[in-house]
Amino acid sequence: MMPFRLPVRVFMAPGCLSELDGELRRLRAERVLLVTDSGLQATPWPDMVARLARPVLTDASTRPNPRVADIDRLAREARHAGVDVVVGLGGGSVLDAAKAVAMLITNPGSIADYEGKNRFEHAAAPFLAIPTTCGTGSEVTWVSVVSNPATKRKISIKGDGMFAAAAFVDPDLLASLPDGLVASTAMDAVTHAVEAAVGRAANPTSDALAAAALQRLVPALEAMAGGGERDTLRLMEGSTLAGMAFGNADVGAVHCLSEAIGGVLDMPHGLLNAVLLVPVLRYTESEIQEPLAALVSGAGLRDAARLFIDRLDALRRALGLPDVAGLGVDPGLYDDLARLAAENGSNASCRRHMTATDYHALLSDV
Repeated sequence: MMPFRLPVRVFMAPGCLSELDGELRRLRAERVLLVTDSGLQATPWPDMVARLARPVLTDASTRPNPRVADIDRLAREARHAGVDVVVGLGGGSVLDAAKAVAMLITNPGSIADYEGKNRFEHAAAPFLAIPTTCGTGSEVTWVSVVSNPATKRKISIKGDGMFAAAAFVDPDLLASLPDGLVASTAMDAVTHAVEAAVGRAANPTSDALAAAALQRLVPALEAMAGGGERDTLRLMEGSTLAGMAFGNADVGAVHCLSEAIGGVLDMPHGLLNAVLLVPVLRYTESEIQEPLAALVSGAGLRDAARLFIDRLDALRRALGLPDVAGLGVDPGLYDDLARLAAENGSNASCRRHMTATDYHALLSDV
């Protein structure tokens, strides 16, 4: 049995980014690395964070699905610059990259050497997380997911020392995010909540957090799909609560397959999860019906399990997200993708035993 753990100091309110300066002082930060991406350069957030953090090194080159070589390079540069605190400003790719760099600053070798759980010896440099999307949950998890192009796989580096020292969940940062990215990342958060609740490692605390996340995310997304204004506070709260849930209960078949596709084809992780969620739920419905019904009831959504799956499918369409066929994955890749999905470390958390044959059927039956 795994204990519930969440050592992150979480600030969750509009304007909470202003608390960054105090946290840096608490950590006695002297030489800060700011990790972000080029897409945020047109927003006010990198300049605001730079004013508060006064970084000695800024890297805005993080790509979607960060690569092993990128992490290794940035860790070398950070060591050379004497970095003692890492700040990540961005979506899941940025936060995962910054988290990995913080660990690799104090440990030798390549990030690829640390696949698995608690493989590193030395404590990571302190890491501060500032999410700018409403889907990742990485600000409160112990895992960093990195792409390894050499093997065409995504690898997970997990450790009790990988948690952020603090997270700043500020809904104001969603203001500049395009609607399409809000939709796909928030549906990623829905996936986190659902998979945390229906998997084998679910526990009472993660179940409560997953229900609280779903209670915020689904109505906010349905209102947005109907032309209403974004409820950025509910979306950000839901994303982080879902991160707390799956960070302690793992994920399942949706992530196994999305990480396989993302590793081979370099496709956006949030979009893949949003698209694959309903097909996986339908494929595994008989095994997950009871925990899914409990989740939906706990979230106050008043649907039977099957009706809730249909509701999620309708929401995906209303948000303009494609179905599995719309991803355009070459059927010639199905065998390899199915094998990679079955080999994923989270496959054991699926309530239904999932084989490569099952994953191939999921891809084919669309």
